[in-house]
Amino acid sequence: MNFLHRFKFFAIGVGLGSLIVYGLLIRNRDFPAWLPEDRVLEELAVDSVIIRDGVQLPFADSLLAEHILNSDVLFDESKVRDMACREYQLESETERMRFKICNKRIELYEYKPK
Repeated sequence: MNFLHRFKFFAIGVGLGSLIVYGLLIRNRDFPAWLPEDRVLEELAVDSVIIRDGVQLPFADSLLAEHILNSDVLFDESKVRDMACREYQLESETERMRFKICNKRIELYEYKPK
């Protein structure tokens, strides 16, 4: 068998394998975020965030999810390991926010504009 003949079989196998993977695993699926930062932001950007008394937001509460999604998670300043409640520090160009997640309850307990 010469090289072109073997390469043709290889190309047919790769094409069929790709079609099977696409058909069985990828088609008609909504993929959640894969990276840790995106997973945290997706978890925090829900409508049921509790805002602690004394935290003053300079925007409407309904815009909180948009502000969360436009922020970066600072994992160095977050406390997520070996704790019953996870705490995340978020930062954007205009603000810093701290969230606490306990038993699927998400609470914004600190907000500082820059």
